[in-house]
Amino acid sequence: MEECKRIKLQIHKHKLSYIWLINQLKMREINTDKTEMSSVIAGNRKGAKAEKIIQCSLKILSDYEKGKVLVENNIK
Repeated sequence: MEECKRIKLQIHKHKLSYIWLINQLKMREINTDKTEMSSVIAGNRKGAKAEKIIQCSLKILSDYEKGKVLVENNIK
């Protein structure tokens, strides 16, 4: 649950959106949507996929802080 808190704080700190994060996950072949993402971040959804979403989200946000991830993308 602490990891979910870190994700929330990082999203807020950098003024990013969950849609941006969902698109970043999609670029890494992790398909999710707003409903599933919300459940994972709230701690209501558990399991292998939820853990993969959390761990990959933390990596994306860490890379973003290092300037390795762009804010904009062209995923439709």
